[in-house]
Amino acid sequence: MLKTIVPASLEFRDGVPYSAAYGDIYHSADGGAGQAQHVFLQGCGLPERWAGHASFAVLETGFGTGLNFLTTWGAWRDDPQRPMRLHFLSVEKHPFRTDDLARLHAQWPQFAALSAELLANWPVLTPGFHRIALDGGRVQLTLMLGDAADCLPQVEVAVNAFYLDGFAPHVNADLWQGRLFGELARLAKPGATAATYTVAAAVRQGLTQAGFVCEKRTGYGRKRHCLSARLAGESTPGEPARPRHVAVIGAGVAGAATAHALAERGIEVTVLERADAIAQGASGNPVGVFRPLVSRDDSRATRLTRAAFLHDLRAWARLPGVEWSRCGVLHLAKDADAAAKQQQALAAIAPPQEFARWVELDEARELANWPVAAPGAFYPTAGWVVPATLCRAWLGHPMIHLRTACAVARLNEVSAGWQLLDEAGAVLVEVDAVVLANARDASSLVPDQVWPLHTVRGQITQLAHGSLPEISRVIAREGYVVQGIERPLVGATYEHDDDDTAPRATSDLANLARLETILPGASEHFPPDAVAGRASLRATLPDRLPLVGAADVHPGLYVAAGYASRGVVWAGLLGEALADLMTGAPLPLESDLMQAIAPARFRRS
Repeated sequence: MLKTIVPASLEFRDGVPYSAAYGDIYHSADGGAGQAQHVFLQGCGLPERWAGHASFAVLETGFGTGLNFLTTWGAWRDDPQRPMRLHFLSVEKHPFRTDDLARLHAQWPQFAALSAELLANWPVLTPGFHRIALDGGRVQLTLMLGDAADCLPQVEVAVNAFYLDGFAPHVNADLWQGRLFGELARLAKPGATAATYTVAAAVRQGLTQAGFVCEKRTGYGRKRHCLSARLAGESTPGEPARPRHVAVIGAGVAGAATAHALAERGIEVTVLERADAIAQGASGNPVGVFRPLVSRDDSRATRLTRAAFLHDLRAWARLPGVEWSRCGVLHLAKDADAAAKQQQALAAIAPPQEFARWVELDEARELANWPVAAPGAFYPTAGWVVPATLCRAWLGHPMIHLRTACAVARLNEVSAGWQLLDEAGAVLVEVDAVVLANARDASSLVPDQVWPLHTVRGQITQLAHGSLPEISRVIAREGYVVQGIERPLVGATYEHDDDDTAPRATSDLANLARLETILPGASEHFPPDAVAGRASLRATLPDRLPLVGAADVHPGLYVAAGYASRGVVWAGLLGEALADLMTGAPLPLESDLMQAIAPARFRRS
């Protein structure tokens, strides 16, 4: 997988978008919109082919200007027989920056409204999958930034139609190799169609060897021919089996996000929370810090956190009542060795400046508005969020029924699904599927599962009202300080094998020591007896990744736990991933990341 994305440079040749890197144009000189309609939509039998489908998946091998996507989205909008959901997956190695994409889209005013929504959600150009929800979530764009040879093997989806729209085979041979056609065959549903502007012999041969039957069609404009292909088999509108009613146990960020994602897919959800109110565990902290990770090896934890963080920036903006701030997070190096490693990591992946950048000591002091003692990494769009407001927004969906003060003591697997029982053995609810989102208690409900969930106590310390008014950003260094909504707080302790949630003076003292490391002299700015602690328990796993997916042996049983201290960052995207897994929809994460977080990784051999 690529660690760095090099954006495309916008150029024009005779008024047509042109790539100097490949020596080729992005679309026909006779008109891009006409080419998209004739070659790709008509070549794949659209919009007629999606009639009767609940959802329809298109996979494109070159996003380019985004014109094929806009044309398909527009056709979907205009069609009264459209499917409820349109999934569009597209690979792009060299995406355009937002301003260049806007300049390109200005050529097609008929798509102005669609373009504006896409541009408002255009991601920071970092490697990996970017799930972008559009048109009220009914259109799901999965933008895969990287080399197609790396990205396509990471896709798990049954595709209805393929747009093969890379640069011409003689200038971009990598995108037309035999293994690409093998990936198409792996992903294609019976009766899937494919379309491309080229009729090169190697392309026809590759499609034929993959099982497609090719047919030359009249080309667009001055081009004599284009190509359509169809895989053997009948295309049916049948959809994967999906649950109608799901119980989610736990109303913290993990459970709330999963419940919302399922409800958005038209599934009835009952959320059962043993406490008297939502967000009473670690999700009940006054604020939580959200930021990405950067590592030299671009590890799976780094990739997962980056994807989830960028998803949060898009998704939270659409949720009502969420209290959050993209104030920026300054992560100071703890020592010279840590500083060198941070700089090496940033140099290795060369992220966009708006995502992360290194700052020397003088700039760090300016950003912190404090004479801090070290340089560090600055994440300009990171910040803080009030987790309880996230939970309320997620659980406010009309398809969700919330039951608080409702403790689930036992699960009973029955022929029709699952029964959830209380301590007295009374049935609380009977459902098709269950999601365990109750942190460390997940294992207690399915003792035959080998999930090494571990408890870590964490205490945050709130400072006196009005303390540290100089601090407007999150400052971190072996801990963090954040201004928050009402009063600043410092966190957090990491105390293993300790499940006592009563606040402790010793934990407050440890946090105040952290504060001095972050902001030298800060303790002189408030009375030390005016602090207040809050402790909660985190569920962690040995590999420091979450536990998300289907439980072994038990059909219809799923888990979303082990989010540790990254719950507010991970929850939204992991809720989407689990909901897609449960409904057979395209996944928003690469398959190796889904495998890395799957419960099966702890299966007994």
